[in-house]
Amino acid sequence: MLAGMSRHVLIPATVVAVLLAGCSRTIDSDKAERTIERLVAAKIGTQVRGVECPTDKVAEKGKTFPCRVTGKDGSTAEAVVTATDDEGTVRVTARFLPTDETERSLAGELTTRRQTPVGVDCQDIIVARRGVMFDCITTSEGTKRRVRARQVDDDGRVRYRQVKG
Repeated sequence: MLAGMSRHVLIPATVVAVLLAGCSRTIDSDKAERTIERLVAAKIGTQVRGVECPTDKVAEKGKTFPCRVTGKDGSTAEAVVTATDDEGTVRVTARFLPTDETERSLAGELTTRRQTPVGVDCQDIIVARRGVMFDCITTSEGTKRRVRARQVDDDGRVRYRQVKG
């Protein structure tokens, strides 16, 4: 049974953008979806299959609404859109682990432990919150193994173990 701790920096994805739809006071959901897709892909280092935001949300300071983010592997989580004024300026917050960094960190630690190169592939979208669990597939010398990771704090540190079977 393999067990260890991986440490890396959490990168909360946050952006401020003006997403007003034309002359009306509603948030442009298509623009919000495109903005979130670019933001999340850039911040967590993975491609996003799509983002779905509700339509007809009024630009009113302090109002929030969720948008569903889907990774290319089908994993999902919510980004939160908050109106920062009545003019359509919003803040988008998506507390996801940086997938590419998580994979590199685990691969480095596993390579050191096993004394052989290890590749790691984790799910695309992982919510950064204490207690969240996720699986990764490791590949070493042609053998694939599943590793289960659990976040030990809200800063993205994870503890992992190899799963039998």
